[in-house]
Amino acid sequence: MSEETFADLLTPNLPGIRRFVMARMRMADNADDVIQQTLLQAFSHRDQLREPSKFKSWISSIAMNEIRGFVRRTKAWIPLDELPVLASFDRSTCPHRSYEQREGAERIYAAMAGLNDRDRDAIRLMDLAGVKLAEAANALSVSPSAFKSTHFRARQRLGLAIRGPRKGPGQVQGPSIRGHGDRGR
Repeated sequence: MSEETFADLLTPNLPGIRRFVMARMRMADNADDVIQQTLLQAFSHRDQLREPSKFKSWISSIAMNEIRGFVRRTKAWIPLDELPVLASFDRSTCPHRSYEQREGAERIYAAMAGLNDRDRDAIRLMDLAGVKLAEAANALSVSPSAFKSTHFRARQRLGLAIRGPRKGPGQVQGPSIRGHGDRGR
């Protein structure tokens, strides 16, 4: 088929091909790319069209193949080993509960990051590492009774940080619990 014959067949069918592709693509820029690729493929393989009367269905099938190819090339995928494990063989846990636990842990880590170093150390030693009171007090260079109150206040501040301020309409903010190093010095 000559270039002139191809152009004569394409001209009346181009708006229909454009509508066909635009209806199946989400973004106009992507649709323009697919249309351009369709026209390029059709022109380069114009010698394969046997009957000019079937031009519209021929170029439509090329367009559909180009749409599929575009989707295949641009489809976002994540390797299976990078997906979070939600399925559980234990019937007592469900994906929703696992998500809630993970979300709770993230809130705790964020709240811990907001504490001062002394509070963080007290909680890590007693609650996370399971160190005995005397050893934890020794690690912070304080007496066991001073460590007890430091640990107690640290846990209070952690609880407040996790729950967030409870100030709302008609509510009064409770007394502020300041950190050890937060005294007005």
